[in-house]
Amino acid sequence: MTLTLNQASAAAPDDPKRLLLQPLDLTLDAGSITLLIGQTGSGKSTLLQLLAGLRAPAAGEVRLDGESLWRKGRVERRLLLPLGLVFQFPEQQLFARTIRHEFAYSLRPFRLSPGEEEQRIREARNVWDGRSVFAPELSPFTLSGGQRRRLALATTAAADPAWLLMDEPTAGLEAAGVLELLAAIRERREAGAGTVIATHDLDTFLPLADRVLVLQDGQVAADLPPRELCAQPDLLLQTRVGLPSCTAVSAAFSRHGLTLPPDRLTAEEMAEAIAAALEAAPAWDADGMQMSPAVPVPAPNERYRGNSDAPSSRTGTGGDEETRQLTENPRQDHTGRGISPSADNRIRPSALLTSQEEIAGAGSRNLTSSGTWLQRLDPRSKWLLYVLLVAGGLLQEGWTGLTIALIPVLLGILTLPRSGLRSLLKFMKPLGIFFALSIGLAGLTLTTDGGWPSFGFSAEQAGTTTLRLYRLLIITLASLWFAVSTPYGRMTEGLNWALGHLRNMKLPVDSFALAVSLIFRFIPMILSEWERFSLIVRARGKAPLRPGTVRFRDIPALVVPLLLSLFQRAENMTTAMEMKGLSGKSLQSARPSLLSWKRIDTMLALLGVGWLAVLIALR
Repeated sequence: MTLTLNQASAAAPDDPKRLLLQPLDLTLDAGSITLLIGQTGSGKSTLLQLLAGLRAPAAGEVRLDGESLWRKGRVERRLLLPLGLVFQFPEQQLFARTIRHEFAYSLRPFRLSPGEEEQRIREARNVWDGRSVFAPELSPFTLSGGQRRRLALATTAAADPAWLLMDEPTAGLEAAGVLELLAAIRERREAGAGTVIATHDLDTFLPLADRVLVLQDGQVAADLPPRELCAQPDLLLQTRVGLPSCTAVSAAFSRHGLTLPPDRLTAEEMAEAIAAALEAAPAWDADGMQMSPAVPVPAPNERYRGNSDAPSSRTGTGGDEETRQLTENPRQDHTGRGISPSADNRIRPSALLTSQEEIAGAGSRNLTSSGTWLQRLDPRSKWLLYVLLVAGGLLQEGWTGLTIALIPVLLGILTLPRSGLRSLLKFMKPLGIFFALSIGLAGLTLTTDGGWPSFGFSAEQAGTTTLRLYRLLIITLASLWFAVSTPYGRMTEGLNWALGHLRNMKLPVDSFALAVSLIFRFIPMILSEWERFSLIVRARGKAPLRPGTVRFRDIPALVVPLLLSLFQRAENMTTAMEMKGLSGKSLQSARPSLLSWKRIDTMLALLGVGWLAVLIALR
């Protein structure tokens, strides 16, 4: 079962014209282990998501056994089932009440018989549960962090995908867990299954791999077997991947007179090479004279004792000069063609972010980056506009006034970038479900006339609740617009300025300013985390849906990890604030450039005041 990319590319969510992956032609054969390496932002995680059918290509095709994955904006379930993606922090995907239910959720799309399901679970536990802690009725949240990671890997392995795609799988695993992971990957290769691993852990995976793809700025800079790659340290340095131990040790020995091949990938191979080099090296007497001229190599460091010009592997010129020459010389790939990332043969700093931080951190960055004119607005004018819109909405008591109050809020939301709009729509779907359930329950009536309970529905009660929720919706939308369109630093600076006069009057406004700032800080964080966990749910649930959508039955698998992640982030933020001794004084930014009132700010403020006057008149 082959995976193929035919001129497939991937675009940034907020800018279709900015490609995270350039058009790629790539074929991955079954029974192979392929590594994706490259510096952060090179496109590793984006490529994994393309291969897993979670991200639609901006152009080109992704094929599984010659059949295109994407049709009419979605992937069929039968094509999703052979693809399994393990995220960088797989333990964050756990949500169920028991370990049995965790396995059942991952296996449900395969519609196995009870016997087959139990066999899959038993086989996965034999590999990953060395200490027999995965009791079926035990809550996964009673396990330690490392055990939860093992459990998450076991639930993915139980699905036995034909292609296992892994993003930094050794992060957070202890040494024993890494050995078990390597053994499981070897068994998959022997069984004819394919594995693709995005990693920075070269020493662990190079001895295991059949093929290595070096990514740089969304392109494949090299496609080589591991041994050939290690023989090209200039390529590794110029792509900012770094040197594996075998290459670094070879270079260090060469500076001390011993020539070792750089492609000895394991400790055993390197030990044999060192022993052979020592046997071939000449012997030296106590006076530094060569006793056997068999091999013309310089004397070891004993010759340089007390000599300030001796080469040093740490701070001397030997290693630095070698690195300088390697990074400044043009490099070539395995085809002999030059690979020059820029005109002066130096690496370009990458502006992309495509690792597992892409689902967690880049979401917040994309959501808070708005249109250019909106970014130029002074935060004070946006605070004023927000307060006026919310106040006008709260004053309304009828449908007409609330609808008119909603108009400027909707206009503000339309100024957001496309990524922000998509995120808001995804967030509004569960909010709409919550509103619908609230209205239904509010209108539900129960009578016991005649001794028998009778259920009914009161339109009046439901209407009253609907009106209140409509007002809440307007406030929520205004808050989302303000949080998504305003970076946190500018938001805090504007609030501090507004409360400055009250602070001078010795009023306790610092706690209020901090609370308000943190609340708005969490709104884009919630949206970015929602993006991340919806991607995980789609990978586990194998639902043939359009990207960004989640089935109603998958809501628990999304909401529980989402809340746990937000609680953890809140706890980390609180701890950081305590460690920094955050006080009211530290809230005040020393960057006055954040505050710059322009003509457009004056116009918006006047429009807000005028609109509030209209809403007061309507009331």
